[in-house]
Amino acid sequence: MITVNGNFDVASHPKINLVWINALLKDMTSCNLYITLVARAENTQTNVRKYKSDIFLWLVLPYADILAAEDTKAIIIDTLLQELHRLDRYQDLLDVAALRQEIETRFGVEMGV
Repeated sequence: MITVNGNFDVASHPKINLVWINALLKDMTSCNLYITLVARAENTQTNVRKYKSDIFLWLVLPYADILAAEDTKAIIIDTLLQELHRLDRYQDLLDVAALRQEIETRFGVEMGV
């Protein structure tokens, strides 16, 4: 199960729909994957860690792009797809290639691509 939460500031908070992203991703894996979307002016980096059988992805979004966009969905998905390689070290828990394919398929269907 994938759970997405956020770490935003006042400017970026209204730009990101956590309900949408959770609905899109939640059932894509049986592994416990927790994704924190980060959109803040502070300088921080994407990071992955594991605790027992849970994987935590601190996903830093391109802040200026988030603020400038009317619809941030494509930015979020593109950033997630670019950073999925970081999960490769946990292949025993998560099939990253299958997850990538499923994200691309679901997002493409949702956006009518």
